[in-house]
Amino acid sequence: MNMLEWEDADIPHRLWIERLDRNQTRLCMKIVKDVEPEMLYLELPVSQEKVMGAWQGRAAAVSDAYDDGCLYSQVRSLFNLDNGCVVWTVNHIQLADKQKMSADKLAFIPGMTHDQGLLKAILETA
Repeated sequence: MNMLEWEDADIPHRLWIERLDRNQTRLCMKIVKDVEPEMLYLELPVSQEKVMGAWQGRAAAVSDAYDDGCLYSQVRSLFNLDNGCVVWTVNHIQLADKQKMSADKLAFIPGMTHDQGLLKAILETA
């Protein structure tokens, strides 16, 4: 297991990777500030070394944040890989008792890259 450290002290979540085999890695994320912690897992078709090399220590916004006081929602990119990018959909919901819970998701988007706040197709080079 290799921890991926956040640069942003406002994000208390834990992020790490586990080697499944030479070319398969599991990204693990524990959302820790909720009523009940949420665990997210994502299998990636790349080596652990490629994920470690791609991690920049922070998430980058891909969408504007929506926040109405009860629901906060935003799509963020975690990192780009040679064959796609990993995004984190952040969804925080304030419950009737004023506590918050998450309904987040990790996803690998094949053939896409995050670039300057946008998701773009990875262009093939001949």
